[in-house]
Amino acid sequence: MADPFAPGLLARLPEPPRRVVVVRASRIGDFLCATPALRALRAALPAAEITVIGLPFNRDLAERSPHVDRFVPFPGFPGIAEQFFDARTATACFRRMQAEAFDLALQMHGSGVYANPFTLLLGARHTTGFVRPGDGPGRLDAALPLPNRGHEIDRVLALPRFLGAPDRGRQVEFPLTPADRAEAAALLATGRPPWIALHPGARDASRRWPEARFAAVGSALRARWGGTLVVVGDAETQPAAAAIARASGGSVVDLTGRTSLPVLGAILARCALLLTGDSGPAHIAYALGTPSVTIFGDTDPVRWGPPADGPHAVLDGRGAIASVTAEEVFAAACGVVHHGQEYRHSSAG
Repeated sequence: MADPFAPGLLARLPEPPRRVVVVRASRIGDFLCATPALRALRAALPAAEITVIGLPFNRDLAERSPHVDRFVPFPGFPGIAEQFFDARTATACFRRMQAEAFDLALQMHGSGVYANPFTLLLGARHTTGFVRPGDGPGRLDAALPLPNRGHEIDRVLALPRFLGAPDRGRQVEFPLTPADRAEAAALLATGRPPWIALHPGARDASRRWPEARFAAVGSALRARWGGTLVVVGDAETQPAAAAIARASGGSVVDLTGRTSLPVLGAILARCALLLTGDSGPAHIAYALGTPSVTIFGDTDPVRWGPPADGPHAVLDGRGAIASVTAEEVFAAACGVVHHGQEYRHSSAG
């Protein structure tokens, strides 16, 4: 019996897996950080049908990925807080998944304390995933201690690399369609470029920078560059958007609660800059190359920040996001937009 901590499981299997399921039941930014790992898995198993189990609002991202064939909404599971758990719904999901007779299941969700039991209940012939450093493999056929350092992209990529998948790079993917771009253009038609995107929302209060500072920086940038402020986010961000519009005056387009996730990406692709806390839109900007300033509170910019070689700036509040001043954000914004113009020019050759 092979050592479950030995690398190269894919080469040890008697035949390439034809039906594969991946568990990544995490939020938008987390899901985007897994796209390089999905790309590597697809390169290793080009003929396989790859199913992803994820949070429902990531369906659009998964279904338009060239590396994913099918998406199944995560039904919830005890200990995994991202989705409400209903035993009847989960049981029905397990029955459907077991009937699929997957050849290989991969747990890419996290340390595996709760996600590995969930993944094992899918009933795949072989199951692999992360475990906490120091833990045994449990019932996994191949187990990798979850790296406790580095960027989330590299942490997740460690699993397909451990299995023997080829390296296909670290670039995060956010595919856009012509329809996405057309809808974005229509939504922005009431303003004029350059568009300056502000995303004041966040799930956790510790990630929300004060609305008045968003308004102050946005107004200062608009006075410097001209153009239009564009406030983005879900419907829960609408009160913050209204406060920013009142405080900043001038030209503001409020798109909170009005876009799908892909159209939000197309809007950010047209913007000169995104100001945001550590959030899903920040990762979309990283994927699309839109210059950004991300303000961190109690999350780790080493793990969740932008790529070092792009037009992005990070301001770290070190546990206190309100300690980051409007003056610091304004200076960072001016720096990344200048850098971004040079970056895009050099990329175009």
